[in-house]
Order: sequence, then structure tokens, then C-alpha cells
Amino acid sequence: MNDRIETQPQQRPSTVTRRSRRGLLLLALTTAIALGACKAPPPPPPPAPPPPAPLVNETLQGAINGVLLDIARQLGPQAAAGRTAVIDPLLDGRTGQQTKATERAQQVLATSVALVLPKVTLLRFDEVGARQSSWLFNGTLNAQPNSSGSYTLTVALSDRGSGLVIARGVAPVKDSQLDEAPTRFYAESPSLVRDRAIKGYIETTEKPVGQPADALYLEQIPTAALLAEAQDAYNAERWDDALKLMSTAAARDDGQQLRTFNGLYMANMKLGRTAEAEEAFGKIAALGLATSNLAVKILYLPGTTDFMGDPATYAMWVRQIARAVQATELCLNVVGHTSKTGTEQGNRILSQRRAQSMRDRLVRDAPALARGHRLRTEGKGWDETIVGTGTDDLRDALDRRVEFKVVSCD
Repeated sequence: MNDRIETQPQQRPSTVTRRSRRGLLLLALTTAIALGACKAPPPPPPPAPPPPAPLVNETLQGAINGVLLDIARQLGPQAAAGRTAVIDPLLDGRTGQQTKATERAQQVLATSVALVLPKVTLLRFDEVGARQSSWLFNGTLNAQPNSSGSYTLTVALSDRGSGLVIARGVAPVKDSQLDEAPTRFYAESPSLVRDRAIKGYIETTEKPVGQPADALYLEQIPTAALLAEAQDAYNAERWDDALKLMSTAAARDDGQQLRTFNGLYMANMKLGRTAEAEEAFGKIAALGLATSNLAVKILYLPGTTDFMGDPATYAMWVRQIARAVQATELCLNVVGHTSKTGTEQGNRILSQRRAQSMRDRLVRDAPALARGHRLRTEGKGWDETIVGTGTDDLRDALDRRVEFKVVSCD
């Protein structure tokens, strides 16, 4: 008898079991979603690095282009309107002189204006152009201290009708080939020429946009143009033309400037008119004393109180200064200065000796100046250099000077 093994039929999960499993799965899924929602969002991606700064073109041409583009932006719609303009020759802002470097900058500026501001018509800076122009460019090129070949270029644009500075640009310049030597006119001028007119020029370049330009400076522009023509003639060795133009300027009230009388002195000397030259130097002395701004470039033999050069010329200068002081009741401080070479203490002693020597020379020409406290002396050494290069050549001749400062007689 065969045994039969009976298999039990498989039981299907009950409906309740299936529902329980579904519930568990749903619960797990819900929990996972909830937990995921509690997690902090992922950090944002790091910001993209900033674009590299545009390279600044610090060549003279690049700086002038940048300045003019900035001026065009400031002008806005005015840049598209037709205007006439002149450029008053650029200056070294420290000395008030024109140099080979400022001449070069002016040439590049004139060429670039036509390209960047095509609606501006540049007129020649002479009397006719100065009177006809509605806009005026002026500017400075200043060497940065203790940084050879580095400069700061500033160009201002003034509206002569409103008297306001309407645009201004500033840019760095790096060019070791620029020549800081003064032009011939300024190199051979016997005195510092930074008078009220020059200060007005420089202050105008420093005015913020929308502020008034120096009123006296703007008023004297036609005569400034005449003096610029005279300086060009002198630099080109056209002595007769220079003398004629300087004489025309000297006949005007606003032509009573140190540039005018320096020009008359030098042109007359070149033409052998010694008496007329001495008369012109007398006017330099008188104007300088009247404005407490008489600084004469005196070149001495190194380490001495002896003049270097033609002794007759220096004797003329001393004679005229003595007469100018004697004609007043002024008291003066005779201040000696040196260039920045040698030792500080040695230069201070040397500058004091030179100031005392100058005082003694003045007293020999005008003995009355010895009475009271009419003349005092002081040696500054290199404390008040104007240029400060220490090159001991034409570039820093203004540092080797003797100043005559008006002081109280008490």
C-alpha cells in the first residue's frame, strides 16, 4: 500500500497583510521625504572670479588718450557740438616752468584732441586765437617724488564764457625718456617766474569740475598768448621778435609779470643792450619785492660763496636788488638754498654762508641797508627744494637760489 503524501495548498497573503506592507512602505517613503526636507540646501557654487582689471596704458600717448576720453564723457552732448579751443602751454606744476617734457605732452595733446574730440577746432594760441576761442585747455605734468620716470598728467577744460571748469582728467604716465630740463627761456631766466599769473594757471588745473576757473588767469589769456609767442621766439633765437613781443606785453597792465621782465632782460642781453637789460632786471627786483616773491637763481662754485659765471652779470643783479630794497622801507630775510647733494648739515652751513655773503654784497652797494634790521639771513640747506632731483644741472637750478622775503622790521 503506497503511502500518499498530501501537500498542503499555499496560502495567499491576506488583504490585511498586503495593506500593512503598503502602509510600511508609504511610511518609509514619507519619512525619507521628510528627512530630506530637513537637510540644509547644498552650498551655492563659489562666485566666478572678477574679470581682470583692464590694463592702463601709462605711456604719454595712452595717458593723454585716456584723459581726453574722460573729458569727452564728462562733456556728454557738448562734445558733439562745434567749439573752438586753444591750449595754453602745459607747465611743470612744481616750478611753473615749461620743460622739454611738457612741450612733448602739449604736442601729443594737440594731435589727440582732433581724434578724440573731432568737433573741437583747435586754434593757434596767439592773441587772435585766444580772443576767438570759447574753450581753453591747460594742464600740468608733474614728476612723482622718489620715482624716476613716473609722472602725473592733469588736463583741465574751461569754458571762457561761463568761467567754469567743465571737464578735467588725470592719468599716470611712466616714461623714463621724458626730459625734465626747462626750455631755453626758463633755463636762462634769472629769477623764479611762479608769480600770481602762474599760480592762477596751476590752480585752474586743480579745480573740481563745475567750479570757477581762476578769474584773473582767464582774464589775462590774450596777454598769456602774447607771452607764449615771445617765449617761442626766444627759444628759436629770434631775439628781435622776442623783444618786440615782450615790450608789447610790458605796455599792458596785465603784462606786469615776472615772465615779461625776465624776457625783456634776456632778449636785451642777447642783443647787447646792457643798459636796457639792467633796467628790466630792476623791474624784476621791484615786482618781486612788491609781491614778496623775489627768488634769484645764483650759481656758485661748489662749496664756496663765489659766483660761477660772469661776475659782471651777478654784480648787476645785486646792484639792482640793493637799489630796489633801498627805495622802500621794507625789511628782508635773505634766504640761501642748495640742491639735494652732499650732506644735510654741510648744505645748511653752506646756504647760511651764501645768504650772509649776499647780504654783505647788498650792503656794499647800499650802505643804508646795514642799519637796524633791514637785512637778516637764514640758510635753509635743501629743506625747501622745488625740484629736488639732486642732479646739479639745469633741471634743478631753481634749488640753488637766494630768496628775498619781506619780513616785519620789528
